Order: sequence, then structure tokens, then C-alpha cells
Amino acid sequence: MDGLPFVLDGVRIEPRKLPQVPEISLLLMQDEYPEQNLQQTDYQRLMEAPPYWAFCWGGGQALARWILDNPHAVRGRRVVDFGAGSGVAGIAAAMAGAAHVLCVDTDGDALIACDRNAQLNGVELETATTMSLHQGELLLAADVCYEDKGYSGVIGHMISGGEVIVAESRLRNLAERFPQLQLVGQSQVRTLPDLDESENYDLVHIFCSHHQGKKP
Repeated sequence: MDGLPFVLDGVRIEPRKLPQVPEISLLLMQDEYPEQNLQQTDYQRLMEAPPYWAFCWGGGQALARWILDNPHAVRGRRVVDFGAGSGVAGIAAAMAGAAHVLCVDTDGDALIACDRNAQLNGVELETATTMSLHQGELLLAADVCYEDKGYSGVIGHMISGGEVIVAESRLRNLAERFPQLQLVGQSQVRTLPDLDESENYDLVHIFCSHHQGKKP
């Protein structure tokens, strides 16, 4: 699609409604990987280093659903979507009434996708390759804590007194490690398009800073 980063010849990027968040459409890869049209080296590269922005990962979809169902958690807030990928969590926050949304990702292609997805859903957001959190900003993080950099970014913000909403399909014991967090929800969801990952990753837990999960 015009304006989106190139993936590979034969790979289609088109708008798709999310199964658990039909209010949001994202520009994503289609289900049919064109294996027969790709050189083996290209297909292997696609699978080993997928363009993360072209998938809606389970954690992102679950977090977006939770935000739209609990708009009080983001309404009027300055929100940072950390490791944004497609920008789905940031888009949900904007739809739920966040005052300002910043999508952060080290992948410049992902930030282009965030902009295009925001336009597709009629919301506004800003993008950046680095994160500099300020007092009072709310950090959203979906499926980033299993990597050291993502984990340290989320936990560092929380330890410094910042507020977070975290969705994780790979780490189950965040609330045990950090009593500042509470489990506020869970969702059974697969990545779109399906990467044929283990079903162990289908269960996503949502954690919040204690007062984030409660209505005022």
C-alpha cells in the first residue's frame, strides 16, 4: 500500500479489523504468506525478523480491548505507547480520550505504520524513536517486558513513581515481583495474522499500577 514500508514482493499489507477490537482497523499482513512466490532466503528472513508493525500481537490487541473497556484509565492523560509496533495501544488510548499520545519504537518503519494506522482510525498521535518520560505520563507496554530493554524501561518508570498499564503473554509473575502492580484482566487472543506460535502465548495478562485499574 502506498506510503507504507516495503516488506517483500508478494506480501500484501491491507486494512484489517481486529477480532477482539472491531472498533480498530490496522494495516497488517494478510493471512496467506506467499511462500510459493518467495525465494527461500526471503521467506526465512521474513520469519526470523518479521516486520513487527505488520502484525497485531496478542498483547497489543488485549491491551487495546482493555483500554476501550476502561477509558477512565487514560482519559485526559498524556500517554506513551512504548514499543508501539502498529500503534494499536496508542490508538485505543486516543479513541478513549487521552489528551496526548506518543508512540515510541526504535523501528522507523513502525512509526510510519503508526501514523498511517492513526489516520485510518481518525485519531492523532505523535511518534518518536526514543523515550523520555515526564512526571504524570502514563506508560503503556504490550509484550515488551520479555526483552531486557523493554523490561528495564517499564520497571524503571514504575520504580520512579510513574504509572503503567502492561499487557504480557510471556511473563506471568510481574505482580509477584512488583507489588505496585495488580492483575486487572486477562484475555485469550492470538497474533493477527497467526504466526503459529505456541498456544502458551495466547493468554494475555493485564497489569496496572494499583490506582490505574479503579474508576474515580
